[in-house]
Amino acid sequence: MTEKLKPCPFCGGEARYNRKQISQGCVLVGYDCEQCGAAAPVFTGPVAIEKSMKISAAKAWNRRAQQPNEPLTLEGLRKMDGHPVWVKAVDPNNSDTNYWAIVSANMHYSHKSGGVISMPTDGVAVVAITYFENYSKTWLAYRRPPEAGEKG
Repeated sequence: MTEKLKPCPFCGGEARYNRKQISQGCVLVGYDCEQCGAAAPVFTGPVAIEKSMKISAAKAWNRRAQQPNEPLTLEGLRKMDGHPVWVKAVDPNNSDTNYWAIVSANMHYSHKSGGVISMPTDGVAVVAITYFENYSKTWLAYRRPPEAGEKG
């Protein structure tokens, strides 16, 4: 098996492989947490396909719910000082303002305080600074780019 097992999402414990012979030639396989007993879905089938069921069980154990990708609050954005965020224009016709940036909560320029500094990702070495004072008026920030079907 090539998939590395993630720690338990509830307690951080290690995953344990479980195999139970339920009849001649048929097994039940799955993973649970050694510490708290949290379990992923189990798979039942012939012994001949146990290897593929074990891989499916590992994928089920490793699957995690996707965190919501709501726009960050200004307070939340300030707390991400030094971390990357996805900047998106409020105006849907302004696609030039959709880019990765680094939060600089302590940046000062003239009367402006704090903002984000763009990171070129398309081979164009252009750096832009967007200030917190315009947050939610002209731009929003996300932990990751919004995916199809997500607001943003």
